[in-house]
Amino acid sequence: MFIHRLNTAIFLRAGTLAITAAALTSATSVSAMSAEEARAETQRIALQYEQTMAHCSTLQGNMREICEEDAKGSRRVAQAERDLKLQGGAEHEYQVRLARAQADYRVAHERCNDMRGEAVKVCKRDAEQAYLRAQQDARIRQVEAPPAVSTDSTLAPLQTPPQAPLDSAAPLPPPAR
Repeated sequence: MFIHRLNTAIFLRAGTLAITAAALTSATSVSAMSAEEARAETQRIALQYEQTMAHCSTLQGNMREICEEDAKGSRRVAQAERDLKLQGGAEHEYQVRLARAQADYRVAHERCNDMRGEAVKVCKRDAEQAYLRAQQDARIRQVEAPPAVSTDSTLAPLQTPPQAPLDSAAPLPPPAR
């Protein structure tokens, strides 16, 4: 039962992650947003958060806490993605990945509260390890990210020194042993 719940939670979050990654990829190719678009995006994020929290208030117990953490995490990720669209750059891509990792960790941590006994410790340890791996991956991707704008000037082609013509009458040197 524990493994089934954990696998289901991981599968659902992985699906959300894939959709958000696709949105992130398309967001990085979009030019900067205007101030009006930024305000509209901020209002959309706030409205979506309020609607999700209203839904969460209908739930009870730990399911409510899980729902609230998921709503807060989704809001943080959406805000980070909005900032990425506004300003771009490797630092904001890192912030999006970090916000996503924190949201996943907090939801997983709340899900662990449904469990009993040793399973709680194992679940929380697994959630923390997944969070640390996601943080590390975000840092690696930040370092590997190409610069947004190249400051290099065009390079001149290499000049090769002229070579002497091959003389077919010259003897070859003996092979080295």
